[in-house]
This record gives sequence, structure tokens and C-alpha cells, in this order.
Amino acid sequence: MLYITGATGHSGQWLMKRLEQEKYEGPIRVVIRKSKEEAPNEHAFLEDLSLQLDVVVGDLRDSRFLEETLKGVDTVIHTASVTLSPLLVEIALTKKVDWLILVHTTGRYSKYKSASQEYIQIEDQILEMREKGLLNVTILRPTMIYGSHKDRNMYRLVSYLGRHKFFPVFGKGDNLMQPVHAKDLGDAYYQVLTNRQQTLNQDYNLSGKDPISYIQLLKTISTQLSRNTVFIHIPLSLAVFLIKIYNLILPKKAI
Repeated sequence: MLYITGATGHSGQWLMKRLEQEKYEGPIRVVIRKSKEEAPNEHAFLEDLSLQLDVVVGDLRDSRFLEETLKGVDTVIHTASVTLSPLLVEIALTKKVDWLILVHTTGRYSKYKSASQEYIQIEDQILEMREKGLLNVTILRPTMIYGSHKDRNMYRLVSYLGRHKFFPVFGKGDNLMQPVHAKDLGDAYYQVLTNRQQTLNQDYNLSGKDPISYIQLLKTISTQLSRNTVFIHIPLSLAVFLIKIYNLILPKKAI
């Protein structure tokens, strides 16, 4: 039994499509958060797949739900939030799940402790259990994901550039980014799953093929949208000063 979380999410959908494309054999238990009435499109997507699916609706923060749905499961692919990993791992241990494939984030490498501390704490506890031989776990860490309206970063950027003539760039914009397409991630999850001998108990940082500077990324998007965007470079020190004043004036800090 294969157990998948986040199957209707950004990269999870591509994993499901790849499983169908490869005519995956064997039962798959899929966990989604909303009922058919609440999310008809998500259920329709799963119903259209020619796979042996057992779709269960529930909350991954509910230990009783996990105890029930992890019965008889051999392998878990967890593409939902990294913050849900600790409880999932805890219950999976009691249910003797053989292998967990956890999709986390390269956010653990952030220089800002406020952004990385929780990810590091969660992951290090799991890695410690792996080192003690308590579980088999493979950790995948995508960079910034893009590819549809479901991403919370690139889609907003594309949408903004499509609607505005002027765009502020803080600093030179020469910092490097390496976004990864959701389909590439779905393919990577499948490759990890089907190459157990090589991927068991390994860690992989998953990014796009080549790094790109922020300003070049902006220009690429603008060109593809057929926009003649004017990029206004604002010195970083000035930007920080203005944002501090902005946050002092407005009661709700938007920036």
C-alpha cells in the first residue's frame, strides 16, 4: 500500500499523473483535506485517474485519523506541509511503515533563523531517528516551486508584472535564484519511489537546472508577457529605511 499526502497539491498532481502514465500497479491511499462537497474539482481529478485509489478525507494533524489510515501501509510519500511531518513520522513508526519519502524545503538553509529554525528542528529530529536505525526515510528539498496558480511566489510575481508598467527592484537584483517546475518535482518523486535501491535513506535538494539572477528572471517574465516593463532600482539601505517608516505608520505591517 502506497500512502500519498498532498496528491491534489501543486507538485502532488504531477506525481499522480506520472503514476497513471507509468500504469502504476498496486493500491494507493490518498489523503485529502476536503470532502467532495467542499472540493468537487479535487475529487473529480482523482476520480479521472485509472489507478487503484482509496481516497480518504481527514486532517493530518489528527493522530487518530493517522493511526487508522496508516494501517497496512508500506510506503509514504508526504508532499503536504513539512510542519505535518513530525506527527506523521511518529504514527508511521508505530504502524511499522517501511519507508517514508518526505518532501520538505531548502528553506532550512536560509540565513534568517526566523525562516529556517523550525524546518531545521523538525528535520534534524527525523534524521536522528534515521541514524539510530529506527526508520527508513528519504528527504526531498525543493527550491521555490512554480508552474501554476497554486504556487504562492512566482505566480504572484508573474501576475504583478502582467498588470504594471513599473516594477521596483531592491538593490541590483543580482542575487541568484533557482526555481523548479512542479512537473519536474512530480517526476522526481516518482523516480525516487521506483529506484529504492539507490534512493533509500538519501537526501536530495531539488532545483531547476540552472541558477538565474533575480533581474534576469524579471526580464524573462516581462519578455514572455510581451511587456516593456520599466525596472526601478532602489538602493537596499533606502528601501529598508522606507519600509520601516511604512510599517510604523500602518497598524498592520504589510511589508
